[in-house]
Amino acid sequence: MLVIWCFAGCGAGLQPVRGTVKLADGKPAAGSQVVFEGGPEGKKVSARGDVHSDGSFELSTYKPGDGVPPGTYKVQVNPPPMVNAEAAYVSPFNAKYNNFQTSGLEFEVKAGQKNEFPIQVTK
Repeated sequence: MLVIWCFAGCGAGLQPVRGTVKLADGKPAAGSQVVFEGGPEGKKVSARGDVHSDGSFELSTYKPGDGVPPGTYKVQVNPPPMVNAEAAYVSPFNAKYNNFQTSGLEFEVKAGQKNEFPIQVTK
């Protein structure tokens, strides 16, 4: 019975959430990942989305592109994965953005509104 309830209600009320992630020089932070954590009162929700070559992202909670429940979220931006294992990895932005507690990023997802969030990360 619980499984049926979850399938019927897990995606209810999800809102589309989109945005962009730009580096300090205005270039897109392509290959990064945006993660929202928080949500409605009493429920912990995690949603994520990959940053595309143009800097855009779209968040998913349960399945690709499904959106995010309304609520307040702390945000972190994870850097692109290491491409060359032989070279020293240098993140394109400050490591403070890789952590919910230090990123300084927080957004509120609102029902029935345009939830588009521009994010600028610095070095």
